[in-house]
Amino acid sequence: MTRHEYLQELKWELRSLSVEEQEDALEYYLGYFEDAGDDEAVMREFGTPHDLASSILTKIAGLPAEKRERRKNASESGSSGAFLRSEVKSLDISVGAAEVVLIENEQNPDAFSLDYRGLGPGDISFGLTPFGTLSIENSLRVSVLNFVGHKDAKDGNVNHPRILIRVPRNASFDFLKLHIGAGAFKGKSVELSSKRSYIEVGAGLMEIESLTSANSKIRCGMGSLTITGRLDGITTLDCGMGSVKLNIREGEEGHSVFAKIGLGSFEYDNLKKGGITTFESGEKKKNHFSINCGMGEVKIKSLDRNQA
Repeated sequence: MTRHEYLQELKWELRSLSVEEQEDALEYYLGYFEDAGDDEAVMREFGTPHDLASSILTKIAGLPAEKRERRKNASESGSSGAFLRSEVKSLDISVGAAEVVLIENEQNPDAFSLDYRGLGPGDISFGLTPFGTLSIENSLRVSVLNFVGHKDAKDGNVNHPRILIRVPRNASFDFLKLHIGAGAFKGKSVELSSKRSYIEVGAGLMEIESLTSANSKIRCGMGSLTITGRLDGITTLDCGMGSVKLNIREGEEGHSVFAKIGLGSFEYDNLKKGGITTFESGEKKKNHFSINCGMGEVKIKSLDRNQA
């Protein structure tokens, strides 16, 4: 049985769960396969998909209801309360149209929390899944006109939809998923690390000041994305018509790069490529960038080499 067949059968066995819980379970065990690197060993450890599903269902059935239900905001401003560092294994943030800021939680250094304002009732949902994923989701119902300032509050101040997420110092995850449609997202003076990451920007702006990640998938549509930090393992990057800038600390191992460029442009330190072409830095290394650039621009800057 292949990994794909195993996970598909597991999904069928978990059909009594909500779609959200099914997806969380599949994401969790997919990560387990990828981290282990030996599919047959993983399947021997967990048994058949039926055996694993029975274990999962028993675990979830024993959780109190508040651990299984996501909460939604009842007013335009408020707070989530605290989620302990020990409870949060993964972080999943999906934002339609809002301004999002990640900062270090100085008030409660061992907890995650969020504050929000300018959101309609039900526009944000949050909660901790049975597998330890802190999920924060903002629907697309937030008015983009309100975001860009065409709708003023009664006191004369523009009431932009804003979400402030506080995370512990040196927050570490099994899986980090960040998605922004429109609006802006900024990791401000906070260090994040993850075994696996999925980062996507639609038409918005995202800036992550310090990220250490392995096996990352990055997508940028028409927006702008800047990441500073260390990306190890295999990093796949797809850029449509947007702009991606990676400021990377490579360490002694260094990176190899393969880039396929359409009508856009690609820059790797002092080397520039444009038009319909490809670029390959040499023999593929353990740390590798696989890049597909359409009509946008991708720039990779090695901080180690540029500081040397």
